[in-house]
Amino acid sequence: MTNGENVSLDSTLHGKQLFQDGRREFLAGQYFEAHDIWEEFWHTLHGPDRRYLQGLIHLAVGAYHYGNRNTAGARSQWKKAVLKLGEYPACHWGTDVSVWVQWIGVYLEGNPAGPLPVEMPFQPDRFPSHLPMAS
Repeated sequence: MTNGENVSLDSTLHGKQLFQDGRREFLAGQYFEAHDIWEEFWHTLHGPDRRYLQGLIHLAVGAYHYGNRNTAGARSQWKKAVLKLGEYPACHWGTDVSVWVQWIGVYLEGNPAGPLPVEMPFQPDRFPSHLPMAS
């Protein structure tokens, strides 16, 4: 892991556990905690999945700012999230973020200076309860 070899979600049990722990915190509305957990995993991750996880981290930090009514912070983080997550298929690591990316994109384009809407579309069914195993 430390020599730059590719470490993917499927190659480390600890990484899967961190992903799931972050998922649990995210779905509980504990976005800062989700960010912390995913960032721990991100530091060990190399290869193409690194940017995907970074996109999820931006998503969580944006949601944290959103919850604190920090519109500038939410927009800044969500712009980064959309750029990174948009590089991947709608469903990657068994996680469908397409609704979130679409919602954020529409919001950023249609209401760039206005207040944030009341509800975020972060439903539990977008995060699977388990991750797919490597084939």
